[in-house]
Amino acid sequence: MFRRKKSVTGDRDAASSLDVVDTSAPMEGPHDRSVVDDLAGYYGELGFGHIDLGSLVIGVPRGRDLNVALDQQGRPEFHVVTQVSRVIPRAFAAPKTAGQWRTMVTEMRDQLEQQGADASIVDGPWGRELVAELPNATFRAIGVDGARWTAEIRVMSTPDLADQAAEEGREVFRHLLVNRGEGPMPAREQLPLTVPDEIQNALAQAQSQLAAQQQAQAYQQQMAAGGASAGAGQPPAQQQPTPQQPAPQAQQQVPQAAPDRPRRDGSAMDRLRGDDDL
Repeated sequence: MFRRKKSVTGDRDAASSLDVVDTSAPMEGPHDRSVVDDLAGYYGELGFGHIDLGSLVIGVPRGRDLNVALDQQGRPEFHVVTQVSRVIPRAFAAPKTAGQWRTMVTEMRDQLEQQGADASIVDGPWGRELVAELPNATFRAIGVDGARWTAEIRVMSTPDLADQAAEEGREVFRHLLVNRGEGPMPAREQLPLTVPDEIQNALAQAQSQLAAQQQAQAYQQQMAAGGASAGAGQPPAQQQPTPQQPAPQAQQQVPQAAPDRPRRDGSAMDRLRGDDDL
Protein backbone atom coordinates (compact mmCIF):
# COMPACT_ATOMS: atom_id res chain seq x y z
CA MET A 1 0.00 0.00 0.00
CA PHE A 2 2.63 2.50 1.06
CA ARG A 3 6.18 2.19 -0.26
CA ARG A 4 8.77 4.46 1.33
CA LYS A 5 11.04 4.54 -1.70
CA LYS A 6 11.07 8.33 -1.62
CA SER A 7 11.30 10.78 1.20
CA VAL A 8 8.82 13.56 1.87
CA THR A 9 10.66 15.84 -0.50
CA GLY A 10 12.03 13.30 -2.95
CA ASP A 11 15.54 11.87 -3.14
CA ARG A 12 17.53 15.03 -3.70
CA ASP A 13 19.79 14.13 -0.75
CA ALA A 14 20.22 10.48 -1.70
CA ALA A 15 23.82 11.04 -2.72
CA SER A 16 24.77 12.14 0.78
CA SER A 17 26.04 9.76 3.42
CA LEU A 18 23.45 7.27 4.63
CA ASP A 19 24.63 7.88 8.18
CA VAL A 20 23.49 11.50 8.04
CA VAL A 21 19.82 12.00 8.92
CA ASP A 22 18.19 15.23 7.81
CA THR A 23 15.89 16.25 10.66
CA SER A 24 14.87 19.60 9.15
CA ALA A 25 11.84 18.07 7.36
CA PRO A 26 9.21 15.86 8.99
CA MET A 27 9.06 12.15 8.10
CA GLU A 28 5.58 12.61 6.69
CA GLY A 29 3.93 14.02 3.60
CA PRO A 30 3.18 15.63 1.33
CA HIS A 31 4.34 12.53 -0.55
CA ASP A 32 5.02 11.78 -4.15
CA ARG A 33 2.06 9.85 -5.59
CA SER A 34 4.38 7.00 -6.59
CA VAL A 35 4.97 5.90 -2.99
CA VAL A 36 1.32 4.93 -2.44
CA ASP A 37 0.19 1.72 -4.13
CA ASP A 38 -3.38 1.70 -2.80
CA LEU A 39 -5.15 5.05 -2.44
CA ALA A 40 -8.26 3.58 -0.86
CA GLY A 41 -6.21 1.65 1.69
CA TYR A 42 -3.95 4.60 2.50
CA TYR A 43 -6.77 7.03 3.18
CA GLY A 44 -9.02 4.34 4.63
CA GLU A 45 -6.52 3.61 7.40
CA LEU A 46 -6.57 7.31 8.25
CA GLY A 47 -10.36 7.43 8.28
CA PHE A 48 -10.24 10.02 5.48
CA GLY A 49 -12.22 10.49 2.33
CA HIS A 50 -10.19 11.40 -0.73
CA ILE A 51 -10.46 12.68 -4.27
CA ASP A 52 -7.97 11.82 -7.01
CA LEU A 53 -7.43 14.81 -9.30
CA GLY A 54 -4.59 13.33 -11.30
CA SER A 55 -1.74 15.62 -10.35
CA LEU A 56 -3.04 16.02 -6.79
CA VAL A 57 -4.78 13.62 -4.41
CA ILE A 58 -6.51 15.38 -1.53
CA GLY A 59 -7.40 13.54 1.66
CA VAL A 60 -10.42 14.86 3.54
CA PRO A 61 -10.51 14.16 7.29
CA ARG A 62 -13.72 12.90 8.84
CA GLY A 63 -16.38 15.54 9.38
CA ARG A 64 -15.06 17.99 6.79
CA ASP A 65 -16.52 19.03 3.46
CA LEU A 66 -14.89 19.30 0.07
CA ASN A 67 -16.13 22.24 -2.01
CA VAL A 68 -15.11 23.32 -5.48
CA ALA A 69 -14.76 26.87 -6.79
CA LEU A 70 -13.21 28.69 -9.72
CA ASP A 71 -10.04 30.68 -9.17
CA GLN A 72 -9.32 34.06 -10.77
CA GLN A 73 -8.17 32.34 -13.97
CA GLY A 74 -11.36 30.29 -14.17
CA ARG A 75 -9.68 27.04 -13.12
CA PRO A 76 -11.36 24.71 -10.62
CA GLU A 77 -9.82 24.61 -7.17
CA PHE A 78 -10.83 22.44 -4.25
CA HIS A 79 -11.39 23.63 -0.68
CA VAL A 80 -11.44 21.45 2.45
CA VAL A 81 -13.88 23.26 4.71
CA THR A 82 -14.95 23.28 8.35
CA GLN A 83 -16.68 25.91 10.45
CA VAL A 84 -13.19 27.01 11.49
CA SER A 85 -11.08 26.95 8.34
CA ARG A 86 -10.95 26.88 4.57
CA VAL A 87 -7.92 24.95 3.25
CA ILE A 88 -6.93 25.23 -0.42
CA PRO A 89 -4.27 22.72 -1.62
CA ARG A 90 -2.25 23.36 -4.78
CA ALA A 91 0.86 21.95 -6.46
CA PHE A 92 3.38 23.46 -8.87
CA ALA A 93 6.14 22.26 -11.15
CA ALA A 94 9.59 22.95 -9.73
CA PRO A 95 13.23 22.59 -10.79
CA LYS A 96 15.32 19.69 -9.59
CA THR A 97 17.10 21.92 -7.11
CA ALA A 98 15.27 22.91 -3.94
CA GLY A 99 14.48 26.48 -2.97
CA GLN A 100 11.36 27.34 -4.97
CA TRP A 101 9.08 27.53 -1.92
CA ARG A 102 11.49 29.91 -0.20
CA THR A 103 11.20 32.26 -3.17
CA MET A 104 7.42 31.89 -3.43
CA VAL A 105 6.75 32.63 0.22
CA THR A 106 9.01 35.68 0.18
CA GLU A 107 7.24 37.09 -2.87
CA MET A 108 3.82 36.48 -1.31
CA ARG A 109 4.87 38.37 1.81
CA ASP A 110 6.11 41.32 -0.26
CA GLN A 111 2.88 41.45 -2.30
CA LEU A 112 0.69 41.36 0.80
CA GLU A 113 2.71 44.08 2.49
CA GLN A 114 2.34 46.26 -0.62
CA GLN A 115 -1.42 45.83 -0.23
CA GLY A 116 -1.26 47.00 3.36
CA ALA A 117 -1.45 43.65 5.14
CA ASP A 118 0.58 42.83 8.23
CA ALA A 119 2.53 39.83 6.88
CA SER A 120 5.36 37.84 8.40
CA ILE A 121 7.28 34.62 7.80
CA VAL A 122 7.35 32.17 10.71
CA ASP A 123 8.85 28.74 11.33
CA GLY A 124 6.53 25.75 10.99
CA PRO A 125 6.85 21.95 10.82
CA TRP A 126 7.89 22.10 7.15
CA GLY A 127 9.96 25.24 7.42
CA ARG A 128 8.79 28.69 6.34
CA GLU A 129 5.12 29.63 6.67
CA LEU A 130 3.56 32.94 5.73
CA VAL A 131 1.02 34.50 8.09
CA ALA A 132 -0.88 37.65 7.15
CA GLU A 133 -3.51 39.58 9.06
CA LEU A 134 -6.27 40.80 6.76
CA PRO A 135 -9.46 42.69 7.59
CA ASN A 136 -11.44 40.24 9.77
CA ALA A 137 -9.38 37.26 8.55
CA THR A 138 -6.05 35.49 8.96
CA PHE A 139 -4.28 34.03 5.93
CA ARG A 140 -1.60 31.33 6.24
CA ALA A 141 0.44 29.70 3.45
CA ILE A 142 2.32 26.45 4.12
CA GLY A 143 4.55 24.83 1.52
CA VAL A 144 7.40 22.44 0.86
CA ASP A 145 9.59 21.47 -2.10
CA GLY A 146 9.33 17.92 -3.41
CA ALA A 147 10.80 15.92 -6.28
CA ARG A 148 10.41 18.52 -9.07
CA TRP A 149 7.24 19.82 -7.44
CA THR A 150 6.20 22.28 -4.76
CA ALA A 151 3.10 21.62 -2.67
CA GLU A 152 1.22 24.43 -0.95
CA ILE A 153 -1.89 24.97 1.10
CA ARG A 154 -3.58 28.28 1.85
CA VAL A 155 -5.59 28.49 5.05
CA MET A 156 -8.24 31.12 5.70
CA SER A 157 -9.88 31.68 9.08
CA THR A 158 -11.07 34.34 11.47
CA PRO A 159 -8.26 35.77 13.63
CA ASP A 160 -9.57 34.25 16.87
CA LEU A 161 -9.48 30.73 15.39
CA ALA A 162 -6.23 31.05 13.45
CA ASP A 163 -4.26 28.53 15.53
CA GLN A 164 -6.94 25.85 15.25
CA ALA A 165 -7.27 26.54 11.54
CA ALA A 166 -3.51 26.13 11.10
CA GLU A 167 -3.64 22.66 12.64
CA GLU A 168 -6.56 21.68 10.42
CA GLY A 169 -4.58 22.86 7.43
CA ARG A 170 -1.49 20.91 8.44
CA GLU A 171 -3.55 17.73 8.81
CA VAL A 172 -4.64 18.06 5.19
CA PHE A 173 -1.15 19.08 4.03
CA ARG A 174 0.70 16.10 5.51
CA HIS A 175 -1.49 13.66 3.57
CA LEU A 176 -1.41 15.31 0.15
CA LEU A 177 -0.10 13.21 -2.73
CA VAL A 178 1.48 14.93 -5.74
CA ASN A 179 1.91 13.47 -9.23
CA ARG A 180 4.29 15.77 -11.11
CA GLY A 181 4.40 13.68 -14.29
CA GLU A 182 7.42 13.28 -16.52
CA GLY A 183 6.74 15.92 -19.18
CA PRO A 184 8.53 19.27 -19.26
CA MET A 185 6.81 22.14 -17.45
CA PRO A 186 7.97 25.64 -16.59
CA ALA A 187 8.93 26.07 -12.96
CA ARG A 188 6.09 27.48 -10.81
CA GLU A 189 3.40 26.49 -13.31
CA GLN A 190 0.43 25.08 -11.41
CA LEU A 191 -0.08 21.38 -12.06
CA PRO A 192 -3.34 20.85 -14.00
CA LEU A 193 -6.15 18.97 -12.27
CA THR A 194 -8.24 16.20 -13.79
CA VAL A 195 -11.73 17.11 -12.57
CA PRO A 196 -14.49 14.45 -12.47
CA ASP A 197 -17.24 14.96 -15.06
CA GLU A 198 -20.00 15.39 -12.48
CA ILE A 199 -18.13 18.29 -10.88
CA GLN A 200 -17.42 19.86 -14.27
CA ASN A 201 -21.15 19.67 -15.03
CA ALA A 202 -22.06 21.23 -11.68
CA LEU A 203 -19.63 24.10 -12.30
CA ALA A 204 -20.96 24.68 -15.81
CA GLN A 205 -24.53 24.77 -14.49
CA ALA A 206 -23.58 27.22 -11.75
CA GLN A 207 -21.82 29.48 -14.26
CA SER A 208 -24.90 29.46 -16.51
CA GLN A 209 -27.17 30.37 -13.61
CA LEU A 210 -24.88 33.15 -12.50
CA ALA A 211 -24.60 34.55 -16.04
CA ALA A 212 -28.40 34.50 -16.43
CA GLN A 213 -28.91 36.36 -13.18
CA GLN A 214 -26.26 38.95 -14.02
CA GLN A 215 -27.93 39.52 -17.39
CA ALA A 216 -31.32 39.94 -15.75
CA GLN A 217 -29.94 42.39 -13.20
CA ALA A 218 -28.26 44.42 -15.94
CA TYR A 219 -31.54 44.53 -17.88
CA GLN A 220 -33.45 45.73 -14.80
CA GLN A 221 -30.89 48.47 -14.21
CA GLN A 222 -31.18 49.62 -17.83
CA MET A 223 -34.97 49.69 -17.61
CA ALA A 224 -34.89 51.61 -14.34
CA ALA A 225 -32.55 54.19 -15.85
CA GLY A 226 -34.70 54.44 -18.99
CA GLY A 227 -37.90 54.86 -17.00
CA ALA A 228 -36.45 57.68 -14.93
CA SER A 229 -35.34 59.62 -18.00
CA ALA A 230 -38.58 59.05 -19.93
CA GLY A 231 -40.70 60.74 -17.25
CA ALA A 232 -44.27 60.06 -16.14
CA GLY A 233 -47.16 59.18 -18.42
CA GLN A 234 -45.42 56.54 -20.48
CA PRO A 235 -46.25 52.87 -19.99
CA PRO A 236 -43.47 50.85 -18.37
CA ALA A 237 -41.53 48.54 -20.67
CA GLN A 238 -42.14 44.85 -20.28
CA GLN A 239 -39.48 43.28 -18.11
CA GLN A 240 -37.90 39.92 -18.65
CA PRO A 241 -38.55 37.41 -15.92
CA THR A 242 -35.76 37.05 -13.38
CA PRO A 243 -34.52 33.70 -12.15
CA GLN A 244 -36.54 32.41 -9.23
CA GLN A 245 -33.51 30.98 -7.43
CA PRO A 246 -30.73 33.02 -5.86
CA ALA A 247 -27.40 33.45 -7.55
CA PRO A 248 -25.22 30.37 -7.08
CA GLN A 249 -22.27 30.67 -4.80
CA ALA A 250 -18.90 30.77 -6.52
CA GLN A 251 -18.10 27.81 -4.36
CA GLN A 252 -19.92 24.63 -5.32
CA GLN A 253 -20.22 21.61 -3.08
CA VAL A 254 -19.24 18.23 -4.46
CA PRO A 255 -22.40 16.19 -5.20
CA GLN A 256 -23.34 13.90 -2.35
CA ALA A 257 -23.83 10.17 -2.39
CA ALA A 258 -26.84 8.54 -4.04
CA PRO A 259 -29.66 7.62 -1.59
CA ASP A 260 -28.78 3.92 -1.68
CA ARG A 261 -25.27 4.61 -0.40
CA PRO A 262 -25.24 5.08 3.38
CA ARG A 263 -23.72 8.20 4.89
CA ARG A 264 -21.02 7.57 7.46
CA ASP A 265 -20.21 10.79 9.18
CA GLY A 266 -22.47 13.47 7.78
CA SER A 267 -19.72 14.83 5.52
CA ALA A 268 -20.28 15.81 1.91
CA MET A 269 -17.28 13.61 1.12
CA ASP A 270 -18.92 10.31 2.16
CA ARG A 271 -19.32 9.27 -1.46
CA LEU A 272 -15.56 9.65 -1.91
CA ARG A 273 -14.56 7.67 1.16
CA GLY A 274 -12.75 4.59 -0.05
CA ASP A 275 -13.55 5.36 -3.70
CA ASP A 276 -10.67 5.50 -6.13
CA ASP A 277 -12.57 6.27 -9.32
CA LEU A 278 -13.05 10.03 -8.99
